[in-house]
Amino acid sequence: MKEDKNDNFKLSDNKEVLKLDDSHIHDFEYHKAAKNISFAFFLNIIFMFVVAVGAIYTNSMAILADLLHGLSDTIALGFSWIFQRFSEKEEDEKFTYGYRRFSLLGAIITSSIVIIGSVLILLESFSRIFAPVEPHASGMVLVAIFAIFLKALSVWKLRDSRTLNERAVSIHLIGDLMGWIALLGVGVVLIFFNIPILDVLLSIAITIWMIYNLVKTLFYSFKILLLEAPGNVNQDTLKRDILSIEGIDDIVKFYLWSLDNQKNILTVKINLKDDLKVSDTEKIKKIIE
Repeated sequence: MKEDKNDNFKLSDNKEVLKLDDSHIHDFEYHKAAKNISFAFFLNIIFMFVVAVGAIYTNSMAILADLLHGLSDTIALGFSWIFQRFSEKEEDEKFTYGYRRFSLLGAIITSSIVIIGSVLILLESFSRIFAPVEPHASGMVLVAIFAIFLKALSVWKLRDSRTLNERAVSIHLIGDLMGWIALLGVGVVLIFFNIPILDVLLSIAITIWMIYNLVKTLFYSFKILLLEAPGNVNQDTLKRDILSIEGIDDIVKFYLWSLDNQKNILTVKINLKDDLKVSDTEKIKKIIE
């Protein structure tokens, strides 16, 4: 048996095992993802102090909910940042495929923490429906304007999310931004009309939206973790293209999976025709690549 260690190609008994990877994201983009998440993390710490003061001053359930949400946000963003930085490491003897799946782990942890926090907020909001407390409307407007500015900065920084980790964080931040825009509108209404239940209903609506989107991200992350074939590759077409290559007799094994939603990996074992030279197999390999 011959083995070329440089390109993971094996030739044995006229069969070939070829391992391919399709990398759609460069290392600098992974580094950029870590920087984007760290930006959102530190901005969220500043945001928490502002919201803490605002929640005490305004007596708003929506702002109080966002304060509790902000605590889970900070923890989740911290985990996301750490795992994203870890995912930049090159492959070694322990992790021969590299560390990119730590970004996926970050997405799962981020989504899980925020979902748990959101459910707790939702339960508290439901308990306030029949006993709404009148908030300080003008204070709500001031806090909302400042919060919108900070959240918009974070959303803008993550506008080109590529990794699942970034996507989970981005969905969360967009949900927060929507919530604060809606809260600004509610604050303006409450200045002129005494309808305190609007504050509670807003908290419920935004929290449900966020849970729905993060649950979808969580399930998608688990699918990748369980090696589901990537949906952006047509397997039937790919197999037909491989079988159409001159010199290939049959596909014996076909394993297609995604490392982290960005890097797809294919391991294929093929039968070759009997009258081929070793030089022909090299050409076949390059065509498949």
